[in-house]
Amino acid sequence: MKPKPQPRDAFELFQAHFDQILNPNHELIQLARKIDWSRFDVAFADSYSEDMGAPAKAMRLMVGLHYLKYTFNQSDELLLERWVENPYWQSFCGYTHMQHECPIHPTCMTKWRNRVGANRLEELLKETIDLAVREKQVSHRDLQRVNVDTTVQEKNVTFPTDSKLLYKAIVKLVVAAQARGIRLRQSYVRVGKKAAVKAGRYAYARQYERMRRQLRKLRTYVGRLIRDIRRKAATIDDNLATLLSRANRVRHQQPKDSHKLYSLHEPEVQCISKGKAHKRYEFGQKVAVATTNGDNWMVASRLVANNPYDGHTLATTLAAVESVTGVSVTDAYVDKGYRGHDYTGSAEVHVAGQRSKGASRSERRRRRRRSAVEPKIGHLKSDHRMNRCFLAGLRGDAINAVLAAAGANMRKLLRRFFFALIGWLKGTIMPPSAHDVALEYAA
Repeated sequence: MKPKPQPRDAFELFQAHFDQILNPNHELIQLARKIDWSRFDVAFADSYSEDMGAPAKAMRLMVGLHYLKYTFNQSDELLLERWVENPYWQSFCGYTHMQHECPIHPTCMTKWRNRVGANRLEELLKETIDLAVREKQVSHRDLQRVNVDTTVQEKNVTFPTDSKLLYKAIVKLVVAAQARGIRLRQSYVRVGKKAAVKAGRYAYARQYERMRRQLRKLRTYVGRLIRDIRRKAATIDDNLATLLSRANRVRHQQPKDSHKLYSLHEPEVQCISKGKAHKRYEFGQKVAVATTNGDNWMVASRLVANNPYDGHTLATTLAAVESVTGVSVTDAYVDKGYRGHDYTGSAEVHVAGQRSKGASRSERRRRRRRSAVEPKIGHLKSDHRMNRCFLAGLRGDAINAVLAAAGANMRKLLRRFFFALIGWLKGTIMPPSAHDVALEYAA
């Protein structure tokens, strides 16, 4: 059911209102007053039933929590713990009095993200861009020129080795059999762990023939378990059938096979090599990122599954930019990985390293700004939870990429409001009057 207005607690009559105890010039308070919260009620209305189920939590609460989560790089659990302690975070989410208990459970965050979906969550990113335009932090002309690049959003999986995957398959098969009351002839958990440890030690010592002998043992154990379960299971449900299929796939795949399975619980994980000296292979999904050429505002962050060639992702990335900003892209600056792209739109694509005669000084400066997207990607990973995606499946990858971009823009907006506060303290900018602040709170 759609969210309903929360009833007022009578105990709030004896509590101090936030506008009496909080600094009205704090950057979070200012930002909360300027965000158009009503747009989210309209954008997410079709995600809820009209008359079935319990009333949902307030939309501003859920949107505000996700803004805070990706702005300050918090997990769901730690976010809610800090939210109870921080009155500025509570005010940002629409509360007017101090809350001593969090109104939701951490699992509500996951359920809400999955209910809304990545496409609708782009509304959070759009609002940050629209707010920057309203505050004259970025102009429509700036939004016409973008830097585009791709990066790898790694998944929360361990480094996949054959011995590790085979032993994990043994453990999962045994657990699934026990949950269904299947009495196995032998579990192979103890001898499987011993073989996996030996395989790792032999690989480290470069005794590859002994290592392969242990891997053959592990494959034999997995095959025996698969056949034993299929013989003794009365009915094979969908979950068990999926596990048996993946275990059989791990059992038969070879080191040089293509489209290998790198994780039993995340089968979509791809092995991607970006030519990094410190990290030869990354296991996750490719994400296309676009920023403004001038000030590095995030204007697109979209999942491109199955590791396509960078040049084949340019058209969808620029379409995503225009969808978020509402402005047609005129110039796209890309690196040499986009040579041979198949983009046929109206924007002019500038590939790094290509010389063009007669380019003006400002155009040459904009081309040099192409590399500014690289440190922005680094900040997305280190400060906004794109370094490792903890959300499940391809849906989680897409959601995490979009919200990380929204969090990066929120951090940028907070910084602008903070420096505006410094200007007020120095006397170069006049602060708002108490009457204006009271009117904004009342609104």
